[in-house]
Amino acid sequence: MHISLPSVTGDHIERRGSALAMLMIAAAALQLAAGVGLAYVAGFSAVRAVLGNFQPVWLIAVIGALGISFAGYYYAYQGMFTVAGGPTLNGDQMRIVVTVGFGGFLAHGGGTIDRYALEAAGADRREAKVRVSGLAGLEHGVLALGGTACAIAVLAAGSDQPPLDFTIPWAVLPVPGFLIAFWLAERYRDRYRGADGWRGSMGNFLESIHLIRVMFGHPWRFGIPLAGMAVFWAADAFAAWSGMAAFGFKMNAASMFVGFAVGMVFTRRTGPLGGAGVLVLCLSLAIWYSGAPLAVALAGLFVYRVLALWLPMPGALALLPTLRRMGQERVPGAEGEAEPPDEPAVRP
Repeated sequence: MHISLPSVTGDHIERRGSALAMLMIAAAALQLAAGVGLAYVAGFSAVRAVLGNFQPVWLIAVIGALGISFAGYYYAYQGMFTVAGGPTLNGDQMRIVVTVGFGGFLAHGGGTIDRYALEAAGADRREAKVRVSGLAGLEHGVLALGGTACAIAVLAAGSDQPPLDFTIPWAVLPVPGFLIAFWLAERYRDRYRGADGWRGSMGNFLESIHLIRVMFGHPWRFGIPLAGMAVFWAADAFAAWSGMAAFGFKMNAASMFVGFAVGMVFTRRTGPLGGAGVLVLCLSLAIWYSGAPLAVALAGLFVYRVLALWLPMPGALALLPTLRRMGQERVPGAEGEAEPPDEPAVRP
């Protein structure tokens, strides 16, 4: 079986040579600016003292955790492609897409690579947008559930770190928020499906929530992608924890994850240039407020973010030409058909 892959464009995907080099320089500059700015706030002498405690063996843990997070993300990503009768890519194609997009550098602020791959697999533009939005929602949703569990653990332990203005909202709001979103999606998604303007955007958003509801409503069928997303976040948070441990500070895991969830204002896949600079700033401040010394949070999170952004870069750049060809040539299509869904598919 073959599928004809449309020629689709993907912003950073189409950039070459000097343009990509300039983007990498910009990302490095943003990382450095965030680090220097926070070091000024924390005190250069305090940061220098923390750097003197560096234990490089912990870098093995950071790198290993990031590798595990990649594996988890692969299975979560695959599930969002195929839920409710969606298009499928074969194993090699899926690994290429996930490898290029994992670090977030080429994602151009949210979903460019994902839309590129979905349209290449035969999805129309509307369905591609729905599934890209669904993937972002699944990312943040599973992170929120992890934040809820950890906030409840902190409150049950009677700890005052993080403060109540962090823990109580995370303990109380995400689960009702999920239930309300699922109800709204099922009630109104048909009304807005295929509409023009903002109503069409709202319809796509509600459709993406429906896909997430289908996954949570059929845990036996979609247990692997849901577990994959949980593994992705747990491993990513452990990489951040290990970054701080490399400088001699081993933070309470539940307190750290609450701060991690607060500081992850967007994922590296949806942030510009993989969240370069911004995530260092937000995560460091949130984890400091959750109980870590600011100088340690800065040093540890800086190491974590540098490795998370730059380690996947060689593989992403090496496979970028192959990804481009996926959108321009006829290549082997999906390995079989997706199972008929229990719920209506995205396509009306």
